[in-house]
Amino acid sequence: MTRALVVGAGGLGGPIALALAAWELTIFDADVVERSNLHRQIQFGPADVGAPKAATLAGRLPRATAIARRWTPDEPTAGCDLLIDASDHPPTKFAVCDVAVAAGLPYVIASALRYGGNVMVGVPGAACYRCLFEDVPDDAPSCASDGVLGPVVGAIGGLAAALARQLAAGDLAHAGTLVALDDLRTGAPPRFVRFARRAGCATCATDAMLGARHAELSRPHRPA
Repeated sequence: MTRALVVGAGGLGGPIALALAAWELTIFDADVVERSNLHRQIQFGPADVGAPKAATLAGRLPRATAIARRWTPDEPTAGCDLLIDASDHPPTKFAVCDVAVAAGLPYVIASALRYGGNVMVGVPGAACYRCLFEDVPDDAPSCASDGVLGPVVGAIGGLAAALARQLAAGDLAHAGTLVALDDLRTGAPPRFVRFARRAGCATCATDAMLGARHAELSRPHRPA
């Protein structure tokens, strides 16, 4: 049984968790359901307004545990096979990458904004999220500030879940790759942007067991 930690139970976290319902999931989210969420957060309905997002989502899954607080890098990862970021908070995305690399865990980081989004696939030994983006920009946009088209989060969440399943199965074909859907209104296929590790990346410098861990991840994984 694959065990994954999911950061966020909103527009991205909902589709991801529903698609990975057969896994053992630990879902972090400090927010409650608001009426303005309902057009894009398909896991909630009008009766859920005011309820904690994490507990409401977990209650609709067979093997999920809810933690109704914001995830922090101090949360334990023991027993976890995979980290998944589905937050709308850029600093959290970088922190998930840092924690995953330091713990020797594969991870998926999903982002959606306006009409498109992307998913980063990371494993120890491959280029990491910080290799590409380096650090949190001072004026990073978010769904709260810039909005997102409702169906976009479902598409990006489904893509993130599919890539997480590949990692859990030991398929590293997309390790160190950013999969981008620039504008879902155009019907353009996703772009697969594979990049090299960045010299001087502080996160990658913490990864002391690159070769051994990469080989371990390449072995067949226990089925979900």
